[in-house]
Amino acid sequence: GRGRCVSLCVLSIMTTVAPQRPTAVEDRVRLAALARRLRTTEYFKDFDKLRTGYITNTQFQRCLNVHFGVNLTEDELKDILQKYDLKKNGMVNYRQFCAAVEKAFNPLILDGKPQTQPIPKLATSLQYTPGQPTQWIHDDADMKVLLQRCQQYYKYQGIKIRSCYEDFDRHNRGLVTESQFHRSFPGPADVTEHEMRQIAGHYRDPKTGLYNYLRFHADIELLGQEESDRNPLGDPRPPSAKVQVPTSVDDIFARIRDVVYKNGIRTTEFFKDHDKLRSGVITENQFICGLSLCCGQLAHLSREEIQMVVEHFKTKDGSVRYKGFCDIMENSYNVPNMEKNPTVEVFRPLQGQLSRQLNVLSEEEESKVEEVLKMLRNEVKKRRLLLYPYYRDFDRGKGYTRGVTKPQFERLLHFLSLKLPPNELKLIEKKFENPIGGDMNYSAFIQAIDEEYTGQVVEAKVDLQDLVNTKEKKNEEEETARMELLKTQVNVSLLLDRIREHVETNRIRVMEHFQDFDPLRSGSISNSRFRQGLTAMGQPYLRNEEVAVLCERYSDPKKKYHVLWKCFLAEIDRAHGEAGLELTPTKRLTGKLAPPPKVGALDWEKDIQEKEKDLFEAVMYRLREQVTQRRILAKPCFQDFDKHHHGYVTFSQFSQCMSYLQLHISADETSVIKKRFGDSKGFNYISFLAEIQPSEKLEDKYQERMTQLVLQKTATLSTRERSSVNVEQVLDRMKSKVYKERIRVLEFLHDYDKLRSHRMLATSFRRALDLCGFKLSQSEIEVLEDRYRSPRDPNFIEYKAFSDEMESIFTIQDLEKMPTVTPQFYVPPVLCDAKNTLQAEEDQILERCMHRLAERVRVRRIQIMTLFEDYDKVHIGSVTKSQFHRVLSELELGGLVNEYEFGIIFRKFATEVGGFYDVNYIEFSKMIDDFAQTRWDDPLLK
Repeated sequence: GRGRCVSLCVLSIMTTVAPQRPTAVEDRVRLAALARRLRTTEYFKDFDKLRTGYITNTQFQRCLNVHFGVNLTEDELKDILQKYDLKKNGMVNYRQFCAAVEKAFNPLILDGKPQTQPIPKLATSLQYTPGQPTQWIHDDADMKVLLQRCQQYYKYQGIKIRSCYEDFDRHNRGLVTESQFHRSFPGPADVTEHEMRQIAGHYRDPKTGLYNYLRFHADIELLGQEESDRNPLGDPRPPSAKVQVPTSVDDIFARIRDVVYKNGIRTTEFFKDHDKLRSGVITENQFICGLSLCCGQLAHLSREEIQMVVEHFKTKDGSVRYKGFCDIMENSYNVPNMEKNPTVEVFRPLQGQLSRQLNVLSEEEESKVEEVLKMLRNEVKKRRLLLYPYYRDFDRGKGYTRGVTKPQFERLLHFLSLKLPPNELKLIEKKFENPIGGDMNYSAFIQAIDEEYTGQVVEAKVDLQDLVNTKEKKNEEEETARMELLKTQVNVSLLLDRIREHVETNRIRVMEHFQDFDPLRSGSISNSRFRQGLTAMGQPYLRNEEVAVLCERYSDPKKKYHVLWKCFLAEIDRAHGEAGLELTPTKRLTGKLAPPPKVGALDWEKDIQEKEKDLFEAVMYRLREQVTQRRILAKPCFQDFDKHHHGYVTFSQFSQCMSYLQLHISADETSVIKKRFGDSKGFNYISFLAEIQPSEKLEDKYQERMTQLVLQKTATLSTRERSSVNVEQVLDRMKSKVYKERIRVLEFLHDYDKLRSHRMLATSFRRALDLCGFKLSQSEIEVLEDRYRSPRDPNFIEYKAFSDEMESIFTIQDLEKMPTVTPQFYVPPVLCDAKNTLQAEEDQILERCMHRLAERVRVRRIQIMTLFEDYDKVHIGSVTKSQFHRVLSELELGGLVNEYEFGIIFRKFATEVGGFYDVNYIEFSKMIDDFAQTRWDDPLLK
């Protein structure tokens, strides 16, 4: 019907418009565009400003020549015009030409998929040479072998020929000079000079005399493609290697499992991207791609082996269950959901069990290999050779694969002068060669001939369960024997006393070190947690036996290997006092605990004989006399050995210090002194120095001094001093500060009145005034307190009345109840500081100067105030000293005052503003107006 007619019309139009076959010109342009990675349409559009799709034949020729390096002959131009001059007006349809060059399949064939109908392949650079094509792939076998050798080296090194020569080809023509070709030739190193000239001569362009590196690049890429076609899965094994087909899927699983475990591969990550819905199944091709990327090369899987794995997990609909495969691989040496069963024993392979094994030779060959290795071992030991760094430099694999090629292996032996006959070298290579890939296991070889190098350690295979049972049984026997010994050797009461002394000395809160281990506050923690708590408390001298005795003493009867730490806390906390004191506040506490005897110290009263005591008293008296007469300062000498200030030194350090201080004592005297001041920690030099060099005890006058300070602070001011303070002046000064700085006094006061009783303590009132920044003296504060003291309690201040007084400068309280009242705005008084008093002589000088200035103001009718206000932007009533000078100069009054008189005026009218002293120009102006008998606000002056 109608659709069939439309299809036929479209087919006929495409047949008349599109070229039937690619021409030679199209092939050349296509090859140039692919080589230079160009988009053909972009260059023709520059000549088609209106985007009509047509350009002239000269523009078409110019574009091909400049951008693609294609020169058209007259015949080729006629063919192009005949095919693409659709309007027959000499204009070329470049869009049709570009579509023919860039098309990927023939659009005329509609009876199949486009992927199965590609256009005929272009003649690549392996077949194409400008002038006439060559068939060197079939004819020049030597060149092909040479290029194959180069291609294997470039693939291994990741070298791209195009990248080596692109910097010399500025115009992307694909041509370089002979020197540039030789300079950037990437190798390999075993290519001779003759072979390099042979390669260069093959790619020489006879027309230009230059060398076509793009053809060289295309040839290498084509050889790599041919190798990939022979081995599509990227199998690193050469085609000649014999691979034994596995007998079952379990062998393949074992190989993949070892690779996954050794390299820590997360197999799920390679498959789940294909499974968007997380259904656990993917297509066959997706599974093959994921398995090849995951461990295809590491496990050396062939196509047949991958297909066997696919068939094993294949479902009826053709998809593959990758989830089952990942579970087998990742849980090979692990147990799923192990967090729910933490006590399960997990089997892990022994160290070195999954490492690369050496090849097994015949008995005769093994004996010969052992003789060669013994000879090499002696040579390496004799010359002290370090072999591993040399071989590692040739190991370019990720993470050092411990493998090098045979030529590299032989080259290093020759470099190290370890020369072997060919038959012995062949045996060594046969022993240490990797059957898959052909590399040499240099790590195992070095370990065999170098006694100081260890490449891998293989543990002996032991029955894990028997080992665990034997170890547990042995531990139980040792624990029982040790506990019996501890019960007889450790004094628990002495141990607890020592811990109490440590807690009291350092004021340690014992509970804080144990309660974090008991989140449920059950009062029971494990033995290991109890040991950690003791360590955190700072018990460096507790031995394992002592900790074990404590664990047994406070063991939890309900839980094995647990300790009732709250019982331990109840005994230790007696260092801070008795528990439950908040219930009996009137109970009187006892004094400090008596210090327990030092561990390892002898009882001086019981264990020491009278003869030794007499000897000790005699030697201590002699040492005390020597230190006093010679005025020896012995403590710094001992402190040099006590870096951590523990108060202890070793017994040898004690003897060394006595020798350095020239305090000579005999061996018997040294022994008795060590018995008196020595214990398990060492020699207590603090107690020793307190005996031979006692310090004077200072009289404790702290309480007396504190009493005097309290009396000083609480002493009332004299009547004369308090009477000199005017409370109204203090309030005016505070109101002026509140008005200028907009201080909300109530905000600072009611924070101390939580119940909003409008009262606060006198001490809090002083603190609040200080926070407001009023900077009042002691007498001024006391005057304020007397004014606002509460009649109900003299220790409290009625701060609400004080706050209302301060707030009255802004408004009248309860103004809403007095609507007819007109509030008066507060004007802060600007007064000079009361401390600005001058001497009698200075007052006379100031008066004469002010009269002189007032006379000039009166005669000239000068308005002083206005000019001062121009400098007072914030209207605080003061200006700086320099501004004061400037105003007088502008009013022509500065010449009437000398520098000395300026200083007197400044001292008289100085006022403090922000920590600096400025000049109060308001008072200055008032004084001038008073002397001149004028007013600064007089209308006649304006």
